[in-house]
Amino acid sequence: MCGFCHGTNATGGAQGANLVRSTLVLHDQGTGKELAPAVRRGRPDKGMPAFPSFTDDQIHDVAQFLLGRTQAAANRMEYTIQNIVTGDPKTGQAYFQGHCAECHSATGDLAHIAGKYDPVALEGRILYPGNSDRFGMGPPPDPRAEKRVTVTLPSGESYSGVLAHIDDFSVALRESSGVYRSWIYDDAKGISVELHDPLAQHLALLHHYTDADMHNVLAYLETLK
Repeated sequence: MCGFCHGTNATGGAQGANLVRSTLVLHDQGTGKELAPAVRRGRPDKGMPAFPSFTDDQIHDVAQFLLGRTQAAANRMEYTIQNIVTGDPKTGQAYFQGHCAECHSATGDLAHIAGKYDPVALEGRILYPGNSDRFGMGPPPDPRAEKRVTVTLPSGESYSGVLAHIDDFSVALRESSGVYRSWIYDDAKGISVELHDPLAQHLALLHHYTDADMHNVLAYLETLK
């Protein structure tokens, strides 16, 4: 679970920090005592979610792994993730049909998906699809995953396009023609913003997946060669 952000070798990823050089990890020395608060409470200011369900034993295992990584740093990072396809494909197919089939198809957009990505990369795309293609790593983002927005002004005039930016004060979009438009809420009182995020369901499921669910779905997708 940690490797998707911090990298398979704990040396950092698109979002997560390099834990091999982390002061917190170095101070922990494999005990888990220093890591526990950070893992369970998260670090929202740095984009790290909380994992309050982690047990003491799980945190200790993570701490031991990180200790091993710091000790192996001089040996050219020889650690690699072993086989993670340990779930039940039939159970994974049932979960897929109940939670994923409304948007995805084993014979459509996901046809031969297991031939395109190795298991680790595939599980990362299941759990964090919006982060898989940042910084030019991997194939270009799927246009179907782009957030779209419709802005309706008090006059009734409406504009739609790909979301370029949104916060508490402004919203911006880029129309299909390439025209960039933006609005500051105070300058357009009564503005209506309708946002559509194709990955919203993935984010929602992230809070409900069990370890078994993740491994079962991956095992099923691995049958789609």
